[in-house]
Amino acid sequence: MLKEFGYQTGRVIGSPLFKHYFNLKIINQDNIPKKGPILLCGNHLHVWDQFPVICSTSRTTHWLAKKEYFDSNMGILFKATGAICVDRENNPKASEKESIEYLNNGRAIGLFPEGTRNILKSEKIEELYKIFSNDMSYTEFKETIGKKALLSQILYIEELYNNGKITIEKYKDAILQSKQYLLNLKDNKIITESEYDNTLLLPFKYGAVSMAKKTDSIIVPFAVTGNYVKNSDNLVVSFGEPFKVLDTDLENANQKLRQSVLQLIKKY
Repeated sequence: MLKEFGYQTGRVIGSPLFKHYFNLKIINQDNIPKKGPILLCGNHLHVWDQFPVICSTSRTTHWLAKKEYFDSNMGILFKATGAICVDRENNPKASEKESIEYLNNGRAIGLFPEGTRNILKSEKIEELYKIFSNDMSYTEFKETIGKKALLSQILYIEELYNNGKITIEKYKDAILQSKQYLLNLKDNKIITESEYDNTLLLPFKYGAVSMAKKTDSIIVPFAVTGNYVKNSDNLVVSFGEPFKVLDTDLENANQKLRQSVLQLIKKY
């Protein structure tokens, strides 16, 4: 198949280069079944998060990617390597149908159940800046809030403020140092460790567990942690215990998947 040839050509050439450049550490890659239908599901912080997983298995994996990538200059690469286009506006069910066809043929699917990168995009930064506009310039605010802020943690802080649990002054401080602020809440036992852990990921959409149940496929949780820098000392992709949904209801299966990814994030 032409798409498999394109994927495998890219994998064979690119994986050694990627692993060497970023000093990638791979943990528990034996948890990835060598055959049969599987869904590789993990967290998503960076546009390159699929590449550590690609480096971890020789299996051709069909990654779900939003339509904007297919429409970009890199679109030909996505098409040539068998990626699956997700068009949420015009044809939201097409990607699920295509994924199920691949799974029913014993193939591997890769996806990020959060549905988007867990980062602050420009629209959210602009929204948050409205309460800081009298205090600092937009450039200063953007630099202060930093690239490491998690959307999931910002949303939790917003929830605390909207529910009247923190004042506007504390809310503003928390936005500027979200990770440390929430760590302090945990250390001071204002929120539990479980509540803090829950802020590390966005809610998981049900697509992965639904497709796994419909096709009797195995779910393999993964987590990518660390930084994409040359000779990184902390870039790790780790794989959790595979499992099947079977007769478990989708809510419990989705929670199990999310908890598996959370534990990998915390461990590595």
